Amino acid sequence: MAGVSVDIDGLAGVLRAIGRIPGAARQAREETLHEWAEDVQDTAEDRVPRRTGALWESLDHKVFAGDGVALVGIWDENTLEYAQYVEKGTSSMPDQPYLVPAFEAHRREVAPNYRRRFVEHVRGA
Repeated sequence: MAGVSVDIDGLAGVLRAIGRIPGAARQAREETLHEWAEDVQDTAEDRVPRRTGALWESLDHKVFAGDGVALVGIWDENTLEYAQYVEKGTSSMPDQPYLVPAFEAHRREVAPNYRRRFVEHVRGA
């Protein structure tokens, strides 16, 4: 994290800042994962075809912050196969990607958002 500075006053300040690192890392990770998943879902919802609305309604996200995992997709078994056909296309239907472009649109935001939040939490904000 080059270019990041935290003002620390004396040894007691250093020890307080060090003590905040594990909690700051956890909190920054959880906030970043939730924001990323919500942003990806919103973008996918904007892009997905809405012929019946079933696919749009099936989009959802899950965050497992303790594992550092965020998932965005379709978990409804009734819609899952159709979702793949729309995303990838078939021999009789062109692809209409909505999920992969949504991931790509927000991929580069994760690291800077995490760093910003981590520094905020270490500073005690």
